[in-house]
Amino acid sequence: MEIIRKIILFPIGTFLLATAILGCKMEKEPLEMVFPQENWVEKSPEELGVDHEKMTAALEYLASESGEDGLDEVFISIKGYCIYRGDSINKKHNIYSSSKSFTSTVLGILTDKQSLSEETFAKEIDTALAALYPDVQLKHFASMTSGYSAQGATRWDEVSEDWSWTPYAIDTPLFAPGTKYAYWDEAQMMFGRLLTIHTGRTLKSVFDDAIGRKIGLGDYGWGTEKEVNGIAINNGCTGVMINAEQLARFGHFYLNNGNWNGQQLLSKDWINKATQNQVFTDVVAETDRDNVDGRGCYGYNWWVNGVMPNGDLHMPDAPKSLYYASGLHNNMCFVIPEWDMVFVRRGEDGNPLKGKPFVYNHFFKLMGLAINN
Repeated sequence: MEIIRKIILFPIGTFLLATAILGCKMEKEPLEMVFPQENWVEKSPEELGVDHEKMTAALEYLASESGEDGLDEVFISIKGYCIYRGDSINKKHNIYSSSKSFTSTVLGILTDKQSLSEETFAKEIDTALAALYPDVQLKHFASMTSGYSAQGATRWDEVSEDWSWTPYAIDTPLFAPGTKYAYWDEAQMMFGRLLTIHTGRTLKSVFDDAIGRKIGLGDYGWGTEKEVNGIAINNGCTGVMINAEQLARFGHFYLNNGNWNGQQLLSKDWINKATQNQVFTDVVAETDRDNVDGRGCYGYNWWVNGVMPNGDLHMPDAPKSLYYASGLHNNMCFVIPEWDMVFVRRGEDGNPLKGKPFVYNHFFKLMGLAINN
């Protein structure tokens, strides 16, 4: 695919002619932050101070490390202006674990309403957790440090073509809350169930009323509602069915600290908590399945560019302010406050073979050359 063709280019002949006639360099006023209405305003990279050739080199590198979907569902905005869009940004599919960032946002909504908080004990919502999980708080679920485990498996069930939905059959804890880190899908599903029990509503309905409709998210899905003990539950772990443009709106909302065009929909305090490290243990739990390492670099269902136990940043060559939602098949939403940028990459083509942190660290190193040219 011709990457340069996808970058938004506009005629600048008039501007160049005027500059030549005046014999001087004309300084542009910095652009203000904007918010998309039905559509995003498009500008060329140069209008946002980005070198499009260097940006192209960065995108070519990302394409070389991606699967067959390549850059088809990539969307880039700076200050709310679209400067790059792939051919398939309106294609909707599951964003897998990037859905987790939507789930923790529901916790933020309820915290702002003082309905509960990250300090709320899980047993206060579901008394069935009191015996085995008396000290687990909602912050432990959101940071993957709860130690919660469930009977059975939660892997893909080929017979039902759905998640097996066993995480609500409570099992012995993996570890005491806060003492270890385990990226554990059962825990995230239980987290979503707790929020649903508390509100008596699905995660999607809570999110849409407070944020989704107000940022123009439009039509999207949140998996198949599963009824557990008479309660309809969205999967808190996966299942948000969305396109790249919609995911970019979610990222732009976070970039602006919960404010959308002058309306504060989620507190800046919550955004700050969710997007800074909340994992304060040096121990990754030993489990019977592959686990990822979130020590020092995991907030409330957002990955952050924090300092890991070895003293290195999660992505040492990327902006320090960077944080992101991450899902299977390279479904990513990056927010980079120091660049006023949202970067979305989506697909259904597997994760990068070299690993997401490695690939995106180098990608943003290259993007930095385009931004800081």
